[in-house]
Amino acid sequence: MKKVLTILSILFSLASFSQSTGSTTTGYGALQYQTFAATSSWVGRAGVPSVSVECWGGGGTGGPAQGNPSTTGGGAGGAYAKANTTTVVQATSYTVTVGALATSLTTAAVNGNPSWFNTTGTVFAEGGAGSAAVTGNSGNGTGAAGSTASTIGDVENAGGNGGNSTTATPISGGGGGGAGSGGAGGNGSSGTAGSGTATGGGTGGAGVATANTRNAGNTAGGGGSGAYASGATDRRGGDGAAGQVVVEWRTTHLGFF
Repeated sequence: MKKVLTILSILFSLASFSQSTGSTTTGYGALQYQTFAATSSWVGRAGVPSVSVECWGGGGTGGPAQGNPSTTGGGAGGAYAKANTTTVVQATSYTVTVGALATSLTTAAVNGNPSWFNTTGTVFAEGGAGSAAVTGNSGNGTGAAGSTASTIGDVENAGGNGGNSTTATPISGGGGGGAGSGGAGGNGSSGTAGSGTATGGGTGGAGVATANTRNAGNTAGGGGSGAYASGATDRRGGDGAAGQVVVEWRTTHLGFF
């Protein structure tokens, strides 16, 4: 009886690990995960032969504008990729690259930054395209298109398209929404941001109807809004949001057995 109680006590302790920052551990064999909001590393654990990895690419920036008035399209949302099974080795450090925020320019489009695990050929989520610049009075811009052209994974979903702008009633295009495991990001339109997915993708930045303002996309992967210029000064579009990476694993055995 004493031996049985000792075994039960060990099993109870294993099922009572506390939650730690960036991961949840609920005991032997339970699903564990770590979320990365910036580039870092993940080290292989004992009893973990493989991991599942989800990546969100960063959003593209809204286009820059110059004119009186001139409005531009929104940036595309970042793509989503998942590798269902990736082999890992105990005590080996794996680089986790998270697409950083894309800072908009006054002169050109800026594409969103990609995210990946280990190498770009393992699992890779591309960043959303930035929207092109518009110059000249009464200039309109076209939103950037979401894509999975360079994305690598067992599941691949595109970010939403950026919205087109209009100068009829001047308003810039909304950024496309970030993709997620549940599907593609929502498309932006004139003035309206594309929706993010309920499975991790961020919403785009809403288009602006007030001159010389802009809205950034939301994490993870939302595209930035287009710009609105009311004079000869170059105006930036909204920044593209950063991406994200989530690593998930299960322990298959206990190291002291």
